[in-house]
Amino acid sequence: MKNKYQVVPQATATKKPAKAEISDAEFRRRLKNISEWRKKRLAQLRPKDSR
Repeated sequence: MKNKYQVVPQATATKKPAKAEISDAEFRRRLKNISEWRKKRLAQLRPKDSR
């Protein structure tokens, strides 16, 4: 049984994958899609919260 105060070291530190290269146009398109999704989601949540 392990003591709850013992620090268990992590097995190995994982390395982050390289960033994917995307064009400026692709970035803007994704950002727009996210913005539209947020607006729709907020519109769905508002009627439930209002009394």
